[in-house]
Amino acid sequence: MVIVGVVDLRQLAAFDAVAAELHFARAAERLDISQPAVSQLVRRLERALDVPLFERSSHHVTLTSAGAELLPLARRILAAAEELTEAAAAIATGGAGRLRIGTTPGIGPSLNLLLATFRARNPRVSVDLDTPATDRKLAALKAGDLDLAFVRAPIRDGSLRTQLLWRERMLAVIPASHAAAAGDVADPSELTTLPLILLDRRANPAMHDEILDLCRAFGVEPTLGPPLRELQEAEALVATGAGWFLTIEDNAPLDVPGLAVRRLPRPEPETRVSLVWRGVGPSAPAAAFIAVAREAAEAGRLPALAHGTRA
Repeated sequence: MVIVGVVDLRQLAAFDAVAAELHFARAAERLDISQPAVSQLVRRLERALDVPLFERSSHHVTLTSAGAELLPLARRILAAAEELTEAAAAIATGGAGRLRIGTTPGIGPSLNLLLATFRARNPRVSVDLDTPATDRKLAALKAGDLDLAFVRAPIRDGSLRTQLLWRERMLAVIPASHAAAAGDVADPSELTTLPLILLDRRANPAMHDEILDLCRAFGVEPTLGPPLRELQEAEALVATGAGWFLTIEDNAPLDVPGLAVRRLPRPEPETRVSLVWRGVGPSAPAAAFIAVAREAAEAGRLPALAHGTRA
């Protein structure tokens, strides 16, 4: 069958209505338009398809064989168009679509609560999670490859927007045999004799610099040890007496031979967990997730707040 004209949804709707009513006047009432308009739309569709769809007489309207064959397809097209419109409306309001989130280690319970709340409210939104290094997360946000990211570091990029969710207490992990491990609270002056093991600055410059600032805030001007690549490596180095490091309370190694985890004097060092997105404005699903995160943080419902403090 050769299409020689343009078919639009109004023509298909008129075809469907006349086929259902087998009467042009009733079809016009059904569509809430004039009878001449219905007749014109059907004629245009017949010209576009180059086939007659109805047999017309002064008393009867019946489908032609071609009309009967094409009617199910026309109705599928109309249903698909309605589904498309509904899906677009859902995406525009955050009710459907795809949400890509960059996460960070150590936030599992709080992240799970936020995801459960979000999915309950937005069941048609698919969520993809990834845990790249902070520098890659921020680059992916700016490139549009992520919609949101949880970041445990200060954000000093004017093209990004942030929502501070909670603060987390930082603890010192030191050799169990070291003098700084003698009490429940580590003496900062004792820590100056040990190298500080830090994440390689190239992996997360903001966090690297923040930890140095935290050390200086409680009176330690650290000597840097070998760059940290992963937590287990740092634990092994500390157990041999080769240095110490700071970690968030939820990530602190407990009951590990050779290691002691100690609090630091007040004001105890803290790090912050923020939700970050592009400054050009979040997508509707991202905006819905931001609202869930703000609500949970303000209500104090995040598990992380059991150890940390509100934003």
